[in-house]
Amino acid sequence: MPLDLPPDEVRAYLRTADAPTPMLDLVGLMAAQAAVTAVEVGVFEALGAEPRDADDLAAALGLRPDGLAVLLDTLVAVGYLDREGRRYANRPATERWLGASGGYAGVLSLWVSIVTELWGTLPSVLRGRAPRADFHAWLVKDPDRLERFQRLQRGLAGWLADEVVERMPVPDGASRLLDLGGGHGWYSVAFCRRYPALTATVVDLPAAVDIGRDVVAAEGLADRVAFHGGDLTDGDLTDGVGGGAGHDVVLLFNVVHGFDPDRARDLVRAAVAATRPGGIVAVLETEPQARAGVVEQAFTRCFALNLWHTQGGQVYPPVTLATWLVEAGCDPPRELPLHRSPTHVLLMARRRGGGSG
Repeated sequence: MPLDLPPDEVRAYLRTADAPTPMLDLVGLMAAQAAVTAVEVGVFEALGAEPRDADDLAAALGLRPDGLAVLLDTLVAVGYLDREGRRYANRPATERWLGASGGYAGVLSLWVSIVTELWGTLPSVLRGRAPRADFHAWLVKDPDRLERFQRLQRGLAGWLADEVVERMPVPDGASRLLDLGGGHGWYSVAFCRRYPALTATVVDLPAAVDIGRDVVAAEGLADRVAFHGGDLTDGDLTDGVGGGAGHDVVLLFNVVHGFDPDRARDLVRAAVAATRPGGIVAVLETEPQARAGVVEQAFTRCFALNLWHTQGGQVYPPVTLATWLVEAGCDPPRELPLHRSPTHVLLMARRRGGGSG
């Protein structure tokens, strides 16, 4: 929440025990829900053009003016809006991240849904009295929610893809890429654009690849990027996929963390088995690093808790991923931290047994 605490309250809430620090989290919880509500009913987008009063805004959005006025004053109090007289306006950060051209509205909406709908059973799960929440089952129940998730993943890929492709050369003469768990298709699109001889096959859950097909078609690459709906844990990844084994490049991007250690190790092993000798296996994963800021490290730890609770997964350190790659038949991988994201690392490993091209 963008609360701007004065020095005396910083001291009381954050430096001493004079005020109840959890109250900041309580306000933040409600502020996040208020902001998501404002996104969904169109408040931030409507205020992007010019300041407006509550009655005018309510009429434009078809909302109850009494309730909207309370919501707007709440958003002022928690730092999303400014108010001058009877008129409200987006703060600069709100306009940038949650306004019409902002890209964070979907992120905020999805995560508020995850926490409010899935984390309620966390105490029982920690006590061993209930099974973990099932993130993927929860996700595919709601097509709009799935679309938001895929948009989030596509946005992350769009942010990182140029740097990843620039820093990760493919083997000479490479023609076949296998993208495991990349249902949005954006990394495959980026590699195929960079390497005209390359074709790609994306394997992900059926609901995810349906969305990816539309993305790839819009990019004019439907003839070079194919999709295969399936479960990454269902045995042979090359069975009927992309012409079988022997791919030049195999991607495991932001997917290993969704599995428990045994299944994650098996997935890495299967990815290496799907790669030809001399081919490249690339793993892109989240990792809390010293170069990350306090906010980024805190989010990564919260992300790790969500992984454990909803998928049985975890954020694996690069040394663990490297060990699995070597055990599966690769040379020790190169570790490439990404400049655009201090909490992501790219591991690039060559499968043993081929040439150096």
